[in-house]
This record gives sequence, C-alpha cells and structure tokens, in this order.
Amino acid sequence: MILKKGFRWQSAGSNVLYAANIFILFLLIFNGRVVLPSWLQVLGRMHPLLLHFPIVLILVAGVLTFIRLREPAAESWKRQLMAILLLAGALSAAVTVIMGLFLSKEEGYNGSGILQWHKWSGVGICWVASGLYWLSQSAVPKLWLLKGGAAFTALLLVITGHFGADITHGENFVLAPVTPAGKGPQVPFDQALVYEHLVKPVLQEKCMNCHNAGKAKGELAMELPEQLLKGGKSGKLFVAGKPEVSLLLERLHMPLDAKKHMPPAGKPQLTEEETALLYYWVKSGADFKTKVAALPAHDSLRLLAAAMLHPAPAAAPVYNFAAADEKLVQKLNNNYRVIYPIALNAAPLIVNCYNKDQFNSKSIEELLPLKKQIIEIHLQKMPVQDADLKVLSQFEQLRVLNLSFTNLKGQTLSALTALRHLESLSLSGTGVTLAQLQALKTAPALKELYLWNTALSAADLQQAQTIFKQATVIKGFVDDGKQPLKLNQPQLLNTSAVFAGQMMLMLKHPIRGVAIRYTTDGSAPDSMNSPVFKDSLLLEGNTTIRAIACKQGWYASDPVQYSFSKSAYTPDSVVLLTQPNGTYSGNGAKTLTDKQKGGMDQGNGKWLGYTGGNMETMLVFKKAVPVKTISVGILRNINGYIFPPTKVEVWGGTDAQHLKLLKRIIPAAGKKDDPAANMDIECSFPVTTVSCVKLILQPIDKLPVWHPGKGGHGWVFADEVLFN
Repeated sequence: MILKKGFRWQSAGSNVLYAANIFILFLLIFNGRVVLPSWLQVLGRMHPLLLHFPIVLILVAGVLTFIRLREPAAESWKRQLMAILLLAGALSAAVTVIMGLFLSKEEGYNGSGILQWHKWSGVGICWVASGLYWLSQSAVPKLWLLKGGAAFTALLLVITGHFGADITHGENFVLAPVTPAGKGPQVPFDQALVYEHLVKPVLQEKCMNCHNAGKAKGELAMELPEQLLKGGKSGKLFVAGKPEVSLLLERLHMPLDAKKHMPPAGKPQLTEEETALLYYWVKSGADFKTKVAALPAHDSLRLLAAAMLHPAPAAAPVYNFAAADEKLVQKLNNNYRVIYPIALNAAPLIVNCYNKDQFNSKSIEELLPLKKQIIEIHLQKMPVQDADLKVLSQFEQLRVLNLSFTNLKGQTLSALTALRHLESLSLSGTGVTLAQLQALKTAPALKELYLWNTALSAADLQQAQTIFKQATVIKGFVDDGKQPLKLNQPQLLNTSAVFAGQMMLMLKHPIRGVAIRYTTDGSAPDSMNSPVFKDSLLLEGNTTIRAIACKQGWYASDPVQYSFSKSAYTPDSVVLLTQPNGTYSGNGAKTLTDKQKGGMDQGNGKWLGYTGGNMETMLVFKKAVPVKTISVGILRNINGYIFPPTKVEVWGGTDAQHLKLLKRIIPAAGKKDDPAANMDIECSFPVTTVSCVKLILQPIDKLPVWHPGKGGHGWVFADEVLFN
C-alpha cells in the first residue's frame, strides 16, 4: 500500500491540514469583520518569505505523479515520497494563504482587482493540493485524476505568481521581458494630450506598482484622474498651479535615502525629464484634457512635451565647404565680437556681437573673408542699419540671422532673398511693416520668422502667417491674463559702471506697463513698498541697486543687482610693469581705467590675471591730483584658483623716481567655503597730492592644503582702479 499505519505524524498532519482549510474558509467568509492584533500582522508580513516553499514541494510531487517505475518496491516508495511531499506542500500552502489573508488586511490593500485574482488563485492552490493529498491516500487512487490535478495546480501556480508579482513589482512584471518595449507615446503632436500621453505613462511605470487598485499604499491609488485628485492618507497629491507646495513634488525631491522619498530606494527612479514634466504639468493647472498643441508656443510644458513625443529626428545638415584659416578667425575675434565653430574641429562658424557702442558697419564688413564659413550671425540690440543688409546678403552660407531690436526700418529686406540657405530670421523689436515683409516671400529656405514686439497688428501677424505658408511666424506671448508668467529682469541702459562726479542711472523693461521697484540699502525689493523707478536716478557716490520688475497679472521677476563706483580722477596713462598671464590680458593696461567692471565671468575679457608673480602697474596724471583713497577691483573664485591678493601696496609721488609707500594692506585670506564674488579693496591714507601712482598686487604663492591644487600657484584678478 501507500504508507504504513505506524506513521502517526501523517494522521496528525492530515488533521492539521483539515483544520487549516476550515480556518481559511472562516477567514474568507468573515474577512470584513476580522480585526488582527499587531503580532499577527507580523506573521502576515512573512507571506513573501514562505510562499516559495510550497511551490517547490507541490511541483516536485506533481512531477512524481507522471513517473511510473517498473519495480513494485520502487513504485511503492515513490508513492510514499509523493504523499509526503503533497502533505508538506498542502500544509505550507495553507499557512502561506493564511499569512496572505492576514497581510491583505493591512492598509494599502483595498481588496479589488489584481489582489482578488491573486487571493483566489492562491486559495485554489491550497485546496487543490489538499484534495490531491487526500486522493493519494485512497485505497486505489485514480492516476488520471492525480495527473490532471497536478497539471491544474501547476497552472494555478503560474497564474498566482504572475498576479503576486504584479502587486509587488507592478503590472506585467513577469511578462515585461518578452513584451515589446514602448518607445514613448506614439501619437501625432496635434492629437497628444498632456496627461493621457505623457503624464500617465510616467505614473504607470514609476508609481502605480505601489498605488493601484490592488495595492494602494498610503490609501493612494493613481490609476484614474479622480483618484489623483482625491489623494491619500497624507492629503491631496498636488495643488493645481502650485508645484512648490504639492506633496507629489515634495516626495520626488526628497533625498533618495529618506523614508518618504518616492519612489522608494531600490525602485526605478524618475528621470530629470520626467520630474520636470510632472512639475510643469502641476504648475500649468494639472488639467487632464489639455492638448499639447493648445499650449503657448514657448511654454516650458509644451517644449518638454514636444521633446518627449519623439518626433522623427531631422537629418543632420551637410556643409560642403572647407574650414577657415584659424589665424584669420583669431585675428577677427575681439572683446566685442566672438567667432567660434559650431563644434570642435567643425568648419561652420557662429558670430556674436556685443556692446553697441563699439559696433558699426565695419564690424560686419570685416567678416567678409569668412563669408563661406559663417552660418549664424547674432546682431540683436546692435545699431544695424538698413544699408547693412546689402553686406549681410553676401554671407552665402548663412542659416540664422538675428536682427532683433536693431535700427532696421525694413526698406532693404529684399536683399536677404539672396541668402539661399537662410532658415531663421528674427526681426522682433524692429520697425518693419507687413508690406516690407512681403519682399521676403521669395526667400527659398525660410522656416522661422520672429516678429514679436513689432508695429504689426494682430491682423497683420495673422496675414503674415498666410503669406509665409512654408515658415512659422513667431508672434510672441499675448497677455490675456489667464496664464501668469514670471517677468524677466529689468535691463540696465548705462554702458559704464564707473563715473566721475554724478551719474544718471537708466533702467528699462521691454514689456509695456511694467513697474520697476528698487532699493539702494542692500535690502531685497518688494512689489508693494519699495520705491518705483521713474525715468532715471541720480547717483553721486558708490551705489549698489537691487531691482525687480512688477506687473498686475504677472509674477514679479527675480531681483537683479548692479553696482556703480565713483572715481573722481582718471589717469592720463597706464603702464603695466608686469604682464598678465595666459589669456587673461583683458584690454591690456586700459582694463584698469576703461570704466568697465569685470563682473563674475573670469573669461569675459575684462580682467587682468596674474599667477607666479606680482601685478605691478604705473598710473600717471599729467596734472597732480589730491587723493585720499585708491580702490582696486578684484575677483574671488576659490574653485577657479582665484584668491584675494596676499598683499596690496600703493606707492605715490611726483614721478616714478620719487615714490613713497602710501598704504600696505593684507586682505583676508580666501577660505574653503567662500562664495565667488567681485569686490573692491580700498586703500585709505591722508590726502596726498600725486602725479604718479604705483600699484602692486601679490597673488597667493602656494594654494592651501585643503584646496584641490594644494601647493601650486594661485591667481589674482584685477579690473578697475578708482581714485577719490
């Protein structure tokens, strides 16, 4: 027979199995009324630890039902082993099911969907395995029934494991490796919905494995819009229009090791692009029906969505021309005109011009030797005249031309039709008319035409789009009061940061109706109490002004800060007794008296940089002047190896041969956590009449041990010398 009667433990095990099945039935019937003590919750959480044990036992027992041995003794022992495995498997399955039912009582499991399928298939395994064991104990077991039951149990194991994996790891976890991977939302741009085709896929992939119909951790499900709006145990998931106070964004930005960071550590995290998408979706109002195409042209959410919709990549442009002479490019580069290649060792060149006071028609004409290599010219805010377009029309490879806020009237626009490669033309902020624009109809390659902030009416702009069917007419933002945006910062019109006696400060903002509010005491300006900047402000001494732009229906701009310095006297000549190092030569000796502050950019050509030796300069006045203070502007950038000077000396006298020490200063040494800053070192002394001044700045000789370049030479940077 199958087992000897002496095996009393088998009888006991069978009774325990019977009792366990009765208890499972009780839990299923009275599930809603059962309240578990905390110690049983601990037992329930052991469900994932034990569930693999019955799987192995039941599968091995099932395999044995299909094996028939010729030797009667061997067949008898096989049946005994099969019965033992079935009993152990059924018992462990019963315990696993009980633990699972305990676990399902915890917060986050709402008893619907995948959880129900997982529960009933698991109970089915327990009952079928129990039935197979009792069947195997019959006097003459029916082998076909045992085999069928074993096959059915194996199928239930696969189904139960699949749903269990979906609850733990997310939907379709088991089949994901053999399911074709998605390549992002495959939907035309004009039909794409922000939520349905962009936001929802991110939530499905990164959030819904823990927040779904079967497993709603924190009482939060995220499958339906109404669930997202409802939120969970911790409150609403987001506040429409306010990502900065939304729980969703707060949890995403927590440190990865924080307990409340979402998704939890070890789970796939959101990319920067996906996090930005959720941020801008909430900021835009978290609407579930908005189309991507309905968003404003330059809206951050639209731009991000367009990138995620994976449009077909445009073919890379092919440039069939040789590179320009590097020496020629270097010669034509200066502080106010920068020429650089689009990529390392590439032939196409890009030109940017700065400082309208240094610009004239010659600035363009000098570039003609490079007309076969220049593909972009940016002349925004330069005093470009209509006559200059004839010269620009000779740059045969030009693709992008920016003439925004120049002095163009539009009378010679037809000259640009000679540029057969011109794709993007910006005429924003100019005086062009619709009639003059029609001269560009024959421009063969034009794809973008920027016309915002011009004299063209809304009807003119609409007609312009009809005229230029092959191009996109960028009209700019129309303030309808429905979509508050942050204003850009006020703009400084003054070209010099240094003045002799008095200075009229000029600020403006390109958007009509904007009020500029400011402070001069170092405090942050606000949109209610700070004084309003009128047409100008008289400065009579060193002044630091902080300003913001404000307008009804807009968010105030970020504050901007400008510093202005008074220098009562300007030397008639300046000589550098020691030369600056590397490329940090600024505008030579004139850098110290050109009334231009260097700012925070060490590479902008407005600084003199010294390392390994002192900066020494001689400043001479034709007529002796009474001086009480001499200041020198310096830059501090510890990470950039730029430290305050270790010593500053000022010598003065009637000539270079008769100098005496007026002041020696040892500035505070740079510290590890000092922020980058530009500042003035002021040397004060009794009033002294001088015709000649010698200034010495000593750079740090050895960088400190805490610095990455420890032991090496540091730099000292200087810009403007002020006399008062």
